[in-house]
Amino acid sequence: MKLHYPFGPAPEGKDVLWRCEAKRYSVVIDPDADRYSVTPPRLEMTWWLVDHRTPKGAWVCGKFVLLTATKKWACETEEQALESFKARKRKQIGILTAQLAYAQRQLALTEPNHVELFA
Repeated sequence: MKLHYPFGPAPEGKDVLWRCEAKRYSVVIDPDADRYSVTPPRLEMTWWLVDHRTPKGAWVCGKFVLLTATKKWACETEEQALESFKARKRKQIGILTAQLAYAQRQLALTEPNHVELFA
């Protein structure tokens, strides 16, 4: 696993929160032919300067991050940010898997020998 730091290293001695995301960027293949593509995804770890802390969270770029919550927009450490990213992706996979199963059941309704079962 390789992490990229688009903002560079966090400033030493400054209070920061961390967020990890998978990013892809648009690239121009041939501007004359209007051909574009995207880069492969990569993990980016970004840091955000804390403007102000409260007993329950912190203000970052005009946004309040509730640090006592299970789901946080940003985390105290890089390790927590990586675990938060993994949890978000697991949740997304679960949602998309359920949506896929639902779409497959709906498609099965079009089959000539389909039998509706009540579960």
